[in-house]
Amino acid sequence: MFSTSVRPWAVGLTLAAFVGAGFAFVWAWAIGRQSYNVWGALLVAPLFIAVNALLIWRVAAREPSPWFARLIGFAFLAKMAGTMVRYYVAYVVYDGASDAERYNLAAAFQYRSWRQGAVTWDLETARGTQYMELITTAVYTVIGPTTLAAFMVYGAFAFWGAYLLYRAFRIALPDGDHRRYALLVFLLPSMLYWPSSIGKESWLMLFVGVTALGAAKFFAGQHGSMALLATGAVGTALIRPHIAVLLFAALLVAQLFRPASTQVTGILNKFGGIFVMGAAAWVLATQSAELLGTDDFSWQAVSESLDMAGARTTVGGSEFTPVPVESPLGFPAAALTVLFRPFPWEAGNAQMLVQSLEGLFLLALTVASWPRLRRLPGILRCNPYVVFSLVYTGAFIVAFSGFANFGILARQRVLMLPFFLVLLALPAVRRRNDLDDEGFGGDEAESVRHQEVASLGGVRRR
Repeated sequence: MFSTSVRPWAVGLTLAAFVGAGFAFVWAWAIGRQSYNVWGALLVAPLFIAVNALLIWRVAAREPSPWFARLIGFAFLAKMAGTMVRYYVAYVVYDGASDAERYNLAAAFQYRSWRQGAVTWDLETARGTQYMELITTAVYTVIGPTTLAAFMVYGAFAFWGAYLLYRAFRIALPDGDHRRYALLVFLLPSMLYWPSSIGKESWLMLFVGVTALGAAKFFAGQHGSMALLATGAVGTALIRPHIAVLLFAALLVAQLFRPASTQVTGILNKFGGIFVMGAAAWVLATQSAELLGTDDFSWQAVSESLDMAGARTTVGGSEFTPVPVESPLGFPAAALTVLFRPFPWEAGNAQMLVQSLEGLFLLALTVASWPRLRRLPGILRCNPYVVFSLVYTGAFIVAFSGFANFGILARQRVLMLPFFLVLLALPAVRRRNDLDDEGFGGDEAESVRHQEVASLGGVRRR
């Protein structure tokens, strides 16, 4: 008989043998009856899972919270499930009538040439869509023309972007509600579903996460922030330069309002950061104007461009009457639309119904988070990352308020939601009774509250 200490190994080996045999049987069946899209994906899947499992193990090991190790593994499985649903909708429900199919066809046409060393592209005429075709070609050069596996790769891009956003939150708000933020940024249905296909949102989610981590490190004075910000700027500007402009404009505003110490080095750091962020925002804005074919970057020109973009979204189903921001008085209605609509009675299909239920959940969570949000003015004075998140969220609402299609709006706003969620995961309010229960009262309780505010600015008291 096996000893008690051997039995777990025996069970593990037996299970691995059954799984391996089952996988070999399925792969042998697929290679004889299915296209490379299916059996190629089965060939890629073990290595893909192994690489991501190793990365998950590494990041879970460095997290001080034991709950995070359980969450991130489950979140990856949920993300892959969302990716398969996205693939099913794109290629079964809509029979390939999606942006992913365009990138797939272009990459399938070019990848053999790339494997032979004939890597060519025209950078002068390339735009976001052409860059996505090149990125997908690079993916196919490694894994072959399997759309199913490519969906998994792009889903992993978005997953790790969400992780970087979580890391940024932990650095910027050490006393924030980390568990709430992690649950929301990893498991919201729109975060699982929309940035999960061969497409711009998955790629952008990764580099929005890189930019957010760079911003958090920059405001915390940690090394490596500039490299992350530069990488994030390039990754976002390649595909959607206007998103890069919004991000770095928000960074500039946050740096302008960032508290500076009275020491000479603190003042120099503040103004040096303003110069760097301002220069980056100007370069990105200039490049965006060039890509959009305009040399006018006035507010009137921007408004006209947004109106034109909104007009182009009034096709394809799920249309509605937008509420573009034309004055400050119009912002609340636009925010309600961009953040929370469609409502259930406006949903025209199953996807929009799920989106509407998520919107109601976020609306209810926003109302329930009012005690946290009441502290926002004080937090803004001492935490530039929260300023960055608030300004980017507001700018995104203005920019996309003219969009008139719920499906397109839902797909686009996943690039803004992680920053809005920062506001819903601000530190919970500690009631005076709670402080009294912990042995604090009067001046001592007030001292604790001052220490909490100081920690929000990235300063931990020992």
